[in-house]
Amino acid sequence: MTLALESTPADLPDARVTIDHEGRVLAWDAGAEAQFGYATAEALGCDIDALLAPLRGAGDDEHPPLAQALVADEALERTCRRKDGGLIQVELRREPGAPSSHVVHSRDVTRRKTAQDGARAASRYRPLLDAMPDGIVMVNALGRIVLANAQAEHLFGYGADELVGLPVEALLPSRYREAHLGHRAQFHVQPRVRRMGVGLELNGQRKSGEAFPVEISLSPLATSEGMLISAAVRDISDRRRIERALRDKNLELAAAILARDRFLASMSHELRTPLNAVIGFTGTLLMRLPGPLTEDQTRQLEVVQGSARHLLALINDLLDLARIEADKVEVHVEPVELASMLNEVAAPLRVAAEDKGLALTTELESPLRTLATDRRILKQILLNLVGNAVKFTDAGEVRLRAARRPDAARVIFEVRDTGIGIPADRLPMLFEAFSRIVEPGAPPREGTGLGLHVSRKLAATLGGEIACASRPGEGSTFTLELPLR
Repeated sequence: MTLALESTPADLPDARVTIDHEGRVLAWDAGAEAQFGYATAEALGCDIDALLAPLRGAGDDEHPPLAQALVADEALERTCRRKDGGLIQVELRREPGAPSSHVVHSRDVTRRKTAQDGARAASRYRPLLDAMPDGIVMVNALGRIVLANAQAEHLFGYGADELVGLPVEALLPSRYREAHLGHRAQFHVQPRVRRMGVGLELNGQRKSGEAFPVEISLSPLATSEGMLISAAVRDISDRRRIERALRDKNLELAAAILARDRFLASMSHELRTPLNAVIGFTGTLLMRLPGPLTEDQTRQLEVVQGSARHLLALINDLLDLARIEADKVEVHVEPVELASMLNEVAAPLRVAAEDKGLALTTELESPLRTLATDRRILKQILLNLVGNAVKFTDAGEVRLRAARRPDAARVIFEVRDTGIGIPADRLPMLFEAFSRIVEPGAPPREGTGLGLHVSRKLAATLGGEIACASRPGEGSTFTLELPLR
């Protein structure tokens, strides 16, 4: 179906229709075919009101049947519906006819009616609408544009006042026009405010034929001349371009993440297996099981073993970090006996502490006994914190303590040391990836620079957080807070 978007009184001939006293069509000339869109064979015998009456609410008021109205008044104006669903305003005049019929002369006055509505609307609203940032189009009950502000004319590529009188469907791509006629008729039956950006995929069309994405808000406006619909139109082409670019980047990022995950899964097996072999065999050699070693051989094997352990720790931290960032950390909440947990953390680190002459102690505040959390993750975090404390403390003690925070339903794990401390300017960067504490005049201590970064992210998966207080030369205190469930 082709919509008659440019129909005007000058384009369409007058129509001449004959109806009986009950309103049935007896004759239908070529002018009626052009004006209303129905072929003669389709119109003959039909009730004129059923054929041409608009949906209730699309015109001004509900009118009496046409045959009855013409008996009461030989001339009147009516809103009529074309076959394609479009509305036109016609001027009807009854001519003398046979005793059993009426001859009705119909003239399309849509443009005149629209021009009158437009002139009244312009005098009232144009100064205000031209100050609006969006394109504003006002449409009457016939679906004709009666007023458009300067922004709308610029947006759709029309000159001053060129939009006035056009069907609003002229601003849509052709593939949407038929459906829009029905939507518009229904909207006039039940007018309501529709906010901009309600998730509809809408498009406009410029005078040049170029289609572009838009957002539209609709507001019914009751006037003395009838209901007008005000449409605010916003061009969102730039936003759509940005959305497409972001979508493409997200697809690229997803592909990169997938490649990373595959690489890390491969690295987990391909690198850790030979590293464990290197560490194991160097340990066997250092135990002198295959035979005696010279001092140089022992020193060189210790370097190999230390380097392999450092690389293995780095790989493990990277794998943990990758799992966290990929949201693949599985949390299994269970009751954790805290006294047992503190001992499990301290036991493997006590030898290293004793080698440095440090006292490593644990303390559990009574009556705290258990905590519902993930045992594996909690142990990994505490091992990191206590291991760091032992590493950066050369004299004194390291203390691991668990207590309930008195003012909240939270448990605090406190790791306090008497180590080298951390300068104030380094504290904000302490939990960043690959952040290392540099001691003036001393070689860097063994570590990957990922432990605290991974620990803070693991704490977040448990609903907790890690903080640090420290002074250079006086030691540091790291606190892990977890919810008490």
